[in-house]
Amino acid sequence: MDSMRTYKHEAEDKRVISYPRKAVMMDTNAPTVKRYDILLDIDVEKKTLIVTVTAQIDFKGREGINFTLWKYSTINHIRCKDKELAYSFDANAKSSNTYIRQGAPLHLFAPKKKGIYNITFDYSCNLDSLDTWMSSMEKDWVQLGYYMAWFPINSESRDFKANVSITINDGYTVSGSGIVERKGDKWEMAQPWGGFDLQIVASPILKSKKMTIDGRTFEIVYTDFADADADSALVACSEALQFYSRLFKTNPSNDYMKFLVVPRRGGGISRKNFIAYATRRFNEHFKTAIGHEMGHFWWNKAPTFSWEDWLNEGFAEFSKLWYIKCHFDKHVFDCYLEACRENARHACPIYEVDRDAPEAYDALYNKGALLLYDLEQKVGVTYFFEFIHGVVEREITSTAILLDYAEEIFGKEIREWIENRIKS
Repeated sequence: MDSMRTYKHEAEDKRVISYPRKAVMMDTNAPTVKRYDILLDIDVEKKTLIVTVTAQIDFKGREGINFTLWKYSTINHIRCKDKELAYSFDANAKSSNTYIRQGAPLHLFAPKKKGIYNITFDYSCNLDSLDTWMSSMEKDWVQLGYYMAWFPINSESRDFKANVSITINDGYTVSGSGIVERKGDKWEMAQPWGGFDLQIVASPILKSKKMTIDGRTFEIVYTDFADADADSALVACSEALQFYSRLFKTNPSNDYMKFLVVPRRGGGISRKNFIAYATRRFNEHFKTAIGHEMGHFWWNKAPTFSWEDWLNEGFAEFSKLWYIKCHFDKHVFDCYLEACRENARHACPIYEVDRDAPEAYDALYNKGALLLYDLEQKVGVTYFFEFIHGVVEREITSTAILLDYAEEIFGKEIREWIENRIKS
């Protein structure tokens, strides 16, 4: 094995590293959506949605606001106080949101008096051609969310609240990223906490289990996941949350958390109070994935559309490494750490890497996690976690602020060491 690794390293050392760069450009006063109230009719047989969205939009004095919407949508009207608003929607144009490849740009022109308005969108979606991540419109599994833009998504809006009233074919049970209740022939989903996604799932065989510990309720939602595995997953999720609460010395400010087991291909996503992960069974991969996704309950403040996302993904991946170190055999941890080093060995620098490029993954996830792990080895566990606790408390959202804080805690030499690791 050592000779194979040596041969691999020799070959890698001859390669020229691709470094797709993209500087951070932020609009700190961009228009945003503050709230959505949605009427959603799902017809699984016809693979269609009929949607009425009332969005509370703060135009912030701008001429308009940009959205991404499912490209096979037919817009009936967009209104403000019964007056039609001008908009442009080009279903053939390339999506401006790299995460929503089947989306199309929707530009809405603001009312003449720019301020905060309730704008109503009325449209339908044909989902015959749905082929995107964490999305489905099949008879046994319906999943709608951010990556297919079933509701108008504004990339700057990361903290909206929402209520969704859902009708669907008979025989389906509905759940989602919020608190879901059945009321007559409808399903109501309230999402009273700020977020950027609205996940809706439904199936004729949807099941759920709940567990309450110390006033916090954990719910797992699944279809063909074994009931015994669901019990094990609930325990693992609650233990992971308690572990991180002790490690980072803060608790998530919520008393309800939902874990969705997705019966389709894919990885995992983390939203506030909500994790979705694609798997068929409870195993080591499930537990380690939960380690990363739950880490995002603490590491989710930095922008996700630029290289600064390493402050989310690198820190969550480091959290997973520490979770594995404390919950698995040393050999298992050593294997994960070695794999992380191998993946990062010839990754391009974190600094200004183009977040849209494939090369960004190893840079932001693996290099970011290793930077933190090596920093902990360099300064010691106690000193390191004092620093991490400060990062959590200050809700640091940029690398520049992180470096200033590192200099405040560790001194100039360590600041320069961190900066060099980010840029090399």
